[in-house]
Amino acid sequence: MHSVIRGMLLVVIVYSAPTVGQDVYRFDTVHTQILFFVSHLGFSNSQGEFLKFNGEFTFDENRFTDTRVTVTIDTESLDMDDEKWNTRLKGRKYFDVVNYPHIRFISTRIEPTGPKSVNVHGDLTMLGVTRPVVLNMRFNRAGTHPLSRRYIAGFSGSSVIKRSEFGMTSDLKWVGDEVHIRLEVEGVLEQKVGTSQQ
Repeated sequence: MHSVIRGMLLVVIVYSAPTVGQDVYRFDTVHTQILFFVSHLGFSNSQGEFLKFNGEFTFDENRFTDTRVTVTIDTESLDMDDEKWNTRLKGRKYFDVVNYPHIRFISTRIEPTGPKSVNVHGDLTMLGVTRPVVLNMRFNRAGTHPLSRRYIAGFSGSSVIKRSEFGMTSDLKWVGDEVHIRLEVEGVLEQKVGTSQQ
């Protein structure tokens, strides 16, 4: 049983104006993964992911606290590596993708936790419920891609949420309430401050 919240973490992109003085990056959806893990009867932690999403973030290596993030996840893109579970989790008892086609995340505050790490505080909207969540993010590196010659910024992150807090309460005896989220993110520089789009 591959489990619940596959795209739980990358939410819907509601536009937010870039912070003045920061470059704008668009998510590279090929090299960005939104994964989640949830207990399956205590035997294992089943893994799922969302395959379709979009969004952007502003970023300056010297001013992490000014970063802003918006993300949109297409709940129909949930993939549990099993067609039966894909169908079940997209149904009304779980993600209800017909009535709630998107998950949304909008950052509200950045809290430094180390030289290259921050907590990204934000609002996550799923199943019509909006609650605060915290993403623990680590900056990996930024530089020019050797093949595409595009400028890339990369991050790794994690978070833990409770699905029941968003109204997803089905099968709590068998499928864990706590959902562990893992993010691997690459952003492509789209607009450098004070210049036109690259």
